[in-house]
Formats: sequence, structure tokens, C-alpha cells
Amino acid sequence: MEKQSISLANLLKKKYEIINYSPPYFLQKLPLLGKFYISKSLEKTFLDKSTPKYVITCGKRMAGVSIYLKSKLKNKIKILHIQNPGVTKFYFDLLLIPEHDHVSGINVINTKGALTFFKYNELKNRFEYLKQDNTKLVLLMIGGENKRYSPHGIDYLNLSMKVIKSLKHFNAKLLVSVSRRTPKRAIRILDKSFSKYLKNYEILPLSGNNPYPDILKTIDYAIVTSDSVNMISEISTTPIPLFIHKFPKESGKILYFLNDLQNLGIIKIFENELFPFNKKRLNTNTTTLLKVNKFLGL
Repeated sequence: MEKQSISLANLLKKKYEIINYSPPYFLQKLPLLGKFYISKSLEKTFLDKSTPKYVITCGKRMAGVSIYLKSKLKNKIKILHIQNPGVTKFYFDLLLIPEHDHVSGINVINTKGALTFFKYNELKNRFEYLKQDNTKLVLLMIGGENKRYSPHGIDYLNLSMKVIKSLKHFNAKLLVSVSRRTPKRAIRILDKSFSKYLKNYEILPLSGNNPYPDILKTIDYAIVTSDSVNMISEISTTPIPLFIHKFPKESGKILYFLNDLQNLGIIKIFENELFPFNKKRLNTNTTTLLKVNKFLGL
């Protein structure tokens, strides 16, 4: 959510300050209470500063904070909220909501996927040394537990075996990128499986020396699990052949999103095989910026 907020601020070419605030539980669950809520911590966090022209919030749990700020500052600020807030649209000046949520309105801009915090052509090619002896680099990006499902150990084992099978005919190095949502037991399963069957692989660190996103300049193929719209959106903006692994049988809005990208030639569903294809690229940032500038009169 922070990356998407930063993406929007950068697109608007505005100076910004990141404010990390965790709303109380009841405000997350009942955001409309922001109209009436009185909180010294909220006032100290947000109102003891010079009033900004724009406030960018992201995610349903921050909707109550947006409503609180708008009720206090009224027309002094414009609230730009990313993702579906789950409440009536008219508490916000502008909403940026993914197409697959099927929400529309006069103050709603629909995006195809998520905003991306980097531009592929501006990434630094710092990892070319990894491609020794004509090695192909394959990036596996794994999410984990979310509101829709919690993958079991067998799901991660099945994923590892599919990846191993796809690399049989490649002189390849596998780079594994896990997220904060990936359970430790899943990482252990993946590590044990890959170390047994692959000679050339490594799990990338979560922080510190994590080479993402610059590593994308060197990647030949990417496999991404279907649980993260953000990860899929980011790789979709690159020329890298992108394959999506479905943990469960997807349905609802995520299936709509994946089918849309597949029909546009942006992704392929991962079925034990990696291959080059005429990949199209997602340009959500560019199209969103044009719509936001027009809406705000910039």
C-alpha cells in the first residue's frame, strides 16, 4: 500500500512525507466513525503539521482516517484514496480503484491492476554477472496467506515440483523472492525441495540486500503466484515473459483480473513449462496519470 501511495505522489510530481499510522481496530472496521471520532493521537499525527494540498491514503483500513481528515479540514485538502474503501464514494475527492472491483462513479478512476513504484527503463543493470555460461535467470515470486485463502504445505511442495520440471530443459539459475506473507514453514519446504533437485538456485533476502526491482533488468522469465495483484502488476509492466501460478482455483474478481491480462497477451498461466511469447506490457501508471491530471485540472 505504501508503494502504491508513493507511486501516485511521484506520478503527480509532488513532494511527499510518509506517515505511518495504524488506525484503531474499530475505525478500521467502521470507517464512517471517522466523521465523529475525536483522537488526540490522530490530531497530533496529522493536524499538528502544515496543511498539505493532497492526502493520499490506501487500503480499506485507512478509509476511516481519510474520512476523519476530510471532516476536519473540509475543502482545505483533497483526499486521494487508492483501492476500494468499502464505504460510500462521496467521502473522498478521488478514488483510484482496480477495474476488477467493479466500482464506478463520477469521482472514481478505474485502474487495470495496481500502480507500480518503478519504471523498467530506469532500473539499473547491476546483476548481469549472474548470467554465466549462457545461464537463463528465472525469478519465482511467492506471496502467501491472505483473506481469500491460506495455502498448505502441499501447495508449496506442488509449486516447487512444477518449477523444477519447467527448468529441466534449461541451463537456468532460479531466484526465489518471498514476501512477508510467506510462512516460514513454506520457505523451509521450498528450500528443501529446490536444494534437492536444483544445483543453481538461491532465496533472495527480504530486506537489506534484496536486489528487487533492479534484478528485473536481468531476468529471462518470471513466475508469480496469483495471490498478489501488486506483484503481477509490477512484472506486467516489463518485457519479461510472465507466468502466473494459481494456488487455488481462482474465482471472482481475481479470476476476472487474470483473464483480462491473459486475453491482452500480458500473462500466461503456468503449466510446468516456460517459453518466450509476444508479451504485451501493462501501462497502468501512464493511463492513470492522464485521468488523474484531467480530474484534478492539472
